[in-house]
Amino acid sequence: MHEKRRLDRHKVSMSLEVYDLDTGDHLGRVVDLHAEGLMLLSDHPIDLFKQFALQVSLPMTLNGLTEFFLDAQSLWNRESIAGGQYWTGLHFTQLPEASRICIEKMVASR
Repeated sequence: MHEKRRLDRHKVSMSLEVYDLDTGDHLGRVVDLHAEGLMLLSDHPIDLFKQFALQVSLPMTLNGLTEFFLDAQSLWNRESIAGGQYWTGLHFTQLPEASRICIEKMVASR
């Protein structure tokens, strides 16, 4: 696969659960992220090239928040080597300032 990423991925050591705000469905958890996107691990394949309004739940309070919100589009996915789980790359299409600050603090703490 040709690598198109311009920014380094930052692995997430905490459990960041991701929810689809339109359906309320739990989509999966963040594996790594950077200022422009994230990689999600899920139990079901995520539709490609779909726009999502997402809630990311934090396991602690960060900047006074226990969750943050963003819009993203799914760009690629593939089944994990062991099978039964799926990796999905999502690109942020709208990132509110409070969400950007949370992501920057998580990335800086690595």
